[in-house]
Amino acid sequence: MSINIGSIVWPGSGCQSVKLYLGFLIEVIEAFDIKFSGDDFDPVAISKKYVSGEVLSQAREECAKVWWGRLESEGALQDFESHDALIARLALCLLVVDENNVGRLGESLSWFLEVIGFLGLDVDRSIEIMERYFSFSG
Repeated sequence: MSINIGSIVWPGSGCQSVKLYLGFLIEVIEAFDIKFSGDDFDPVAISKKYVSGEVLSQAREECAKVWWGRLESEGALQDFESHDALIARLALCLLVVDENNVGRLGESLSWFLEVIGFLGLDVDRSIEIMERYFSFSG
């Protein structure tokens, strides 16, 4: 099956769309056993709590500030090669999308897959997960 990110069928609700998006990212991150440093600001744990309704989007926003700060303090805003900078970018893929910018979910999903590739991980495996995870129009 040939898929297109633009043909993903998103739920009608912005909140449900974000939760669907996050669920996919979490599934891929866990499939590759990707770990994030700093238990207090673990983007997967915070995102899981958001999906389950335990925390509001503000918790993810606070966590995103920490991860942006790591990129800035390490001078890594333009770094697309170091492992730490790429892990921070994955964290931000989880944390910066919210109900107010669901129109950019496809773009965010595409960026996530690019970062997976930059990390040297199997993008095709991610796409296989995506084919099973999402519904597509057409």
